[in-house]
Amino acid sequence: MANPTIKELHERVSLYKEKIELVTKDNARLYKEIEDIKADKNAVSAKEYDILLRNIELLKSQLEKYKNLYFREKQKVKVHPVKNSRNAERKPASDELRNKALDLKEQGLSIRGIAKELNIALGTIHKIINEQK
Repeated sequence: MANPTIKELHERVSLYKEKIELVTKDNARLYKEIEDIKADKNAVSAKEYDILLRNIELLKSQLEKYKNLYFREKQKVKVHPVKNSRNAERKPASDELRNKALDLKEQGLSIRGIAKELNIALGTIHKIINEQK
């Protein structure tokens, strides 16, 4: 292998200088990015990110567990219809219906008027109003 000429050495030196300049610029850019990340209040470290991911997975599994428990308990609890003295089943008046009836009574509507307005039996209106007393 022959010794390089001075011209070839100068070319190599120029190439190395260009590479050094490129690396220096890239290094400065990366350093600026690091400083920006450090200044960002929302940035988290890789360790913190991994911990957060694990916590999310744990919370998801707990949510599924509680959903399953909720639905199992919900299936156990069934609304049983109210039975009167003749053992006839009647569904209880809903809270919404009760509230509407009481609101109409407060507005001064008669019991008969409330029954017509809500399209329910007169006795049901009496029962709702008497339960509140």
